[in-house]
Amino acid sequence: MKKVLRRTRRLCDGMKGQNYWFNGCMEFLMERLGEGRDYDYWFFSNVTGDSLTQPYSKDIRKTAWCPSHNLFGQAFAQKAFDACGYEFEYAAGIDDTSRDAYLPKIRQYIGRGIPVLARGGEKTWEFCLICGYRKDTLYYLRCDQKKPRALPNEFTELIFVGTRKPRPTLAQVYKQTVLAIPSYILRPATAEYSFGRQAFADWAGSFQNSTFDDVPPGEIEPWNVHGTYLCMAGTNGCAESCLRRALERNPGMAFINDLLPLYARHQEVFHGLAYRGANGKNDYASGGLCGGFKITPETIRDKALMRPVSEKIMESVRICDEILAVFERGMIP
Repeated sequence: MKKVLRRTRRLCDGMKGQNYWFNGCMEFLMERLGEGRDYDYWFFSNVTGDSLTQPYSKDIRKTAWCPSHNLFGQAFAQKAFDACGYEFEYAAGIDDTSRDAYLPKIRQYIGRGIPVLARGGEKTWEFCLICGYRKDTLYYLRCDQKKPRALPNEFTELIFVGTRKPRPTLAQVYKQTVLAIPSYILRPATAEYSFGRQAFADWAGSFQNSTFDDVPPGEIEPWNVHGTYLCMAGTNGCAESCLRRALERNPGMAFINDLLPLYARHQEVFHGLAYRGANGKNDYASGGLCGGFKITPETIRDKALMRPVSEKIMESVRICDEILAVFERGMIP
């Protein structure tokens, strides 16, 4: 017997800045549960802090993607499901000895028309949705594809949505999300990552200190040390929607009007890094500072060439300070 959910779609539109797959999965899950458009990609990317956090990997050989990828756990999932008012079950550490035990429950959920969040394996490395089955073969909907496909069962994490529970109002959720922004900017570093203001400073500093002095060009992966941060910085500029939604529902948070132009400036920094070349135009053809996304390992090792890049990134550090100053002046108790 084969059963696959109908009316599936692409879950994330990268051209709209939707690059964090967990949030696209949550939006579609809410759709299947009959929830309204309030619980969309942007809702989850903001309330989880994905679009409000800039991470930096201290290991130049390890890619930093976003909190929902590198830092996911029970507490992260709890924040998302509390905000939309649902119980959930999170299973991690699934391996070849335990994977088959989850198949009956997955089939049960598909039979009810409810997808299951999954992650793990070469083909489903990031969060996706299990949307169908045929015997023990599962059909996975990745966020960059329109239809589920049969893929190897290699999941190591699963999330099953539970029953409805009391939920906060949207005004409450957005208010608390905005008030949490300083905690994301000043989040303490761990052994593996730095965050927020410090992440921008570490990213800029890596091109001017000794980080790459003893690393041969052949061992430098430009995406790991620069491209992923460009992508996240641009994606997180979309957090402006969170501010506008919060202000619409909480008119008393007038200080948000002072935050909006700062986030717009942050976007300008990103475009300058990624797309603005010698001709001053924001397009891929102009290459961006030192090549933007197409930067080479040889350029990365050249401190003189990278100085303008570091200086541009440091503008985001100063913007972080200005954002914090706004909160100090006008935050609602």
